[in-house]
Amino acid sequence: MPKESQKAAPSLLKGAAVMTVFALCGKLLGVLLRLYLTSRIGSEGIGLYQLVMSVYGLFSTVATAGLTVAVSRLAAEKAADNLSNASLLLKASTVAGLAVSLLATVSLLGTADFFARVVVQDVRTAPSLRILALSMPFMAVAACFKGWFIARRQVLRSSSASLFEQCVKFAVMAFFLNGVMAHTNDLGTLCTGIVLGVTIGECSSFCYLWIAYRFLRGRVTKRDYRPTERFADSLRSLCSVAAPIGLSIVITSLLHTAENLLLPSVFQRYGGDRAEALSQFGIIRGMVIPLLFFPFAFLQSLVSVMIPEISRLGVSDGKEARDRQIGRILTVAALFGVAAGGLFFFLPEELGQTFYPGQDVTHALRLLALVNPFMYVQTICDGLLKAVDGQKYTLRYSVYNSLLRLAVIYTIIPLSGAEGYLLLLMLSNTFEFALCYRRLKKYAKFSLGFLRGVLAPVGSALLGGLLARLVLCLPTFAQASAVSAAMAGTAVYLGVFLLLTLPLYRPFLPSYKRRERAAA
Repeated sequence: MPKESQKAAPSLLKGAAVMTVFALCGKLLGVLLRLYLTSRIGSEGIGLYQLVMSVYGLFSTVATAGLTVAVSRLAAEKAADNLSNASLLLKASTVAGLAVSLLATVSLLGTADFFARVVVQDVRTAPSLRILALSMPFMAVAACFKGWFIARRQVLRSSSASLFEQCVKFAVMAFFLNGVMAHTNDLGTLCTGIVLGVTIGECSSFCYLWIAYRFLRGRVTKRDYRPTERFADSLRSLCSVAAPIGLSIVITSLLHTAENLLLPSVFQRYGGDRAEALSQFGIIRGMVIPLLFFPFAFLQSLVSVMIPEISRLGVSDGKEARDRQIGRILTVAALFGVAAGGLFFFLPEELGQTFYPGQDVTHALRLLALVNPFMYVQTICDGLLKAVDGQKYTLRYSVYNSLLRLAVIYTIIPLSGAEGYLLLLMLSNTFEFALCYRRLKKYAKFSLGFLRGVLAPVGSALLGGLLARLVLCLPTFAQASAVSAAMAGTAVYLGVFLLLTLPLYRPFLPSYKRRERAAA
């Protein structure tokens, strides 16, 4: 291994570990927040909130699309030659981000009434959309700072900012829902209180990152020298990377927003009741899918750190070293995906009642758990394709998949309801996984072994799940609470899974790699 890579490895592992810890804490806070919101506004309120956030998500995606990935990737490449060029890139990205985000803000402020009346079909949500519009400039600049810190391996700043944002959101929402709005159950009013938390949280994240950047800038720029690029060159290189990634994200977001806004209507056509349709939508999109992606915090952190590192490897160590790293990442992704899918498949009732008491999420959780590994690996493949300059294919595949889903939702889901939509999610996630994985194989020569990638994780998940179910059948757990049963079942499942898989994954551990290099 070249000296530069050996030196970077401990920093990389440390950064991934730091991001993982903070991401897990943030995910846990997010789940607790959804638990709190569910108890306060119910599944119907969650459904309405998801519709509002779908509209907001479309505009905020336009404001921030591709910025974090582009800055992290380009700043890592430029800093290897000239730190001043990387600093200039950050300035260019903030200018571009502010320009686009202000345009998105003005657009949402002007169309809030239209979206509330025609799209969300609830005029009470117009004030919520206007409040959310104000957060987008802060979000765009914060996205640039996060990309900069990741590229400079200062992941503690970006990770702690996300956790700080979650804490502020939770505190502000609780203040409004349990304080100022404690005596009302009007969903429109309560939604306003929730989005105030979202907007203030985004502003607090920007302030946190700006202070962190100002504090660090003096130490970083002392090592700088004069830039060899002009501002226009930095802006051009940013656009060359951010534009295709951003276009992909915006188109995907547009199609997903159309899907989310269409679903309550087709559920209503199937069942005939608007409140029940919103409730079903809230359960699937607002409860089950976030819970399935809760363990993804481990992999999300790894990929965030690895995108700039893979770019460095391709420049400094060559394509072969980069491909080996890609293979390791995907093997770990498959392991985590199968582990999480098995856990949700064997313990759906216990976990569902732990996080969402009184809500029937068992069936949806068990069905979607079957494709959890495909969801995880596909998301990782998407990020890796962007790291190796294959972002145009992620756009193409997302569009194919989303158009297929929209066609099925419009024509078939009105005849089958929520059950048909769950089956559609299973098929579409498998389809997009196959496309992304196949394309990545053409960019990089890696091997996802059958033993480590499929057989060992699946076999361990089956054995761990069956033993967990046997333990929960004991008289001790007959009258146990859902929380106790979930904790016991999870402990047994993960204990068995780790015991069986850890020996096979020893070559992936840092201590093993150091001993292997020392022996060589």
